[in-house]
Amino acid sequence: MSGDPNGEYVIEVENLVTHYGDRQILKNVNLRIRRGEIMVIMGGSGSGKTTLLRHLMALEKATSGSIKLLGSDVTQLNEIELYAMCRKIGVSFQGGALLSSLTVGENITLPLREHTDLDQTVMDIMARMKLEVVNLAGFENLMPSELSGGMLKRAALARAIITDPALLFCDEPSAGLDPVVSSALDELILRLRDAMDMTIVVVTHELDSAFRIADRITVLDQGAILTVGTVEEVKNSDNERIQNLLNRKFEVEEPDPEEYLARLMGHT
Repeated sequence: MSGDPNGEYVIEVENLVTHYGDRQILKNVNLRIRRGEIMVIMGGSGSGKTTLLRHLMALEKATSGSIKLLGSDVTQLNEIELYAMCRKIGVSFQGGALLSSLTVGENITLPLREHTDLDQTVMDIMARMKLEVVNLAGFENLMPSELSGGMLKRAALARAIITDPALLFCDEPSAGLDPVVSSALDELILRLRDAMDMTIVVVTHELDSAFRIADRITVLDQGAILTVGTVEEVKNSDNERIQNLLNRKFEVEEPDPEEYLARLMGHT
């Protein structure tokens, strides 16, 4: 386990509330993440984990509450300040999200072209260096369509770390991969954290992956945090909903008759 238990917090979420229309998605979420820590966010479908991640990446505005990244409240930053913050953040999107019309190398240098004035030769060298880090040396001239699923994920990680970010956000990094490739990707995430001293936030529903890489786990349910703890603390939780999640037990809730009727009548 990394991340100094007494270290500074580089992500601080306080009383975060979010609505999509009239529907409340996040309910007074409070979360602190330390420098050098790998925080895994888990929860069932519709729990709000992806919405929380999008807020942490400053892609969505909350109804209320605050989100501090590296000491700055992103909910209060103007467009120019948000642009500067983006240089300190790396994002590995679900599925890789590489642009199909660009080579792997061109995809990886995109953040450098957007946020720096570096010479193309320097950017190409940096791209090759990051490809070395993710074990894709020599693949810079291939197109994304020529890569396997696992290679796409690693290329996406190379793009996410090209600016040496302080914070790295990963959305379902091992989803859809076979166990061997998934395990290798988990090891890569651990190596990146240790080698580059990054704080990493991972959203995943893959339990094996979560237990392998997490320093701490945040479990969301219906937009609220059920618990934040180490792997062992989460595994040993006596919370029924957490155990249902870990044991893949589907929950069927009996609807309130009046609410159910109102929903059918279109009154909610």
